[in-house]
Amino acid sequence: LNELYRGFRVSNVVTNANPLLAPERLTSLEGGVLFGHERASARVTAFYNVLDDAISNITLTTTPALTTRERQNADQVGSSGVEVEGDVRPHPRVTLSLFGAFTAAHFKNTPKQPAIQDNRIPQVPVYHVGAGLIAETPRLATFYVQARFVGSQFEDDQNLITLDNYAVVDASASRPITRAIHLFLGVENMFDVEYDVARTPVRNIGWPFTIRGGVRVFLP
Repeated sequence: LNELYRGFRVSNVVTNANPLLAPERLTSLEGGVLFGHERASARVTAFYNVLDDAISNITLTTTPALTTRERQNADQVGSSGVEVEGDVRPHPRVTLSLFGAFTAAHFKNTPKQPAIQDNRIPQVPVYHVGAGLIAETPRLATFYVQARFVGSQFEDDQNLITLDNYAVVDASASRPITRAIHLFLGVENMFDVEYDVARTPVRNIGWPFTIRGGVRVFLP
């Protein structure tokens, strides 16, 4: 219903609905393996997807004052890649983890939309990788630190507007007061990195440096 009947505007980009859209059809193949040895484990998953009659926001006209897009069936989208996760425990109370997703997603076989043939799918980075550390100190708290690295991506179907790559570090600590009550404190975007989340073409940035804290109550 959203794609068929609801249009919207963000800044100077208008996206129109399209009541003539055909349904999408997905063909998907996925497989993975899990490795484990003593205090280490790893998981690798590969996937291959073909989405026929993929619904996408297609650019119709562009002027300095207004960009007009419409939801249309963009023929076919191909997406393939691999996801990797691993962790190791050098100490019973310390866990190191790594994760990554590597994706190739493009418009394929698009006779209805020849201008976007082989373009990358908007807002899909080629890579998204990260690392984390969990340290448990029973007399103090459980500490968690995570760093994420996200590759550049495109905002639009024509691959003209780029969202730059970025890296963000988050951290948190949690301490149980009783079995059912925990105190927590967290820091998001520790180094206050200014990164892109959208360009319409007005730039929108992600969550800034933020401190949050509170109490978690676990009900029986």
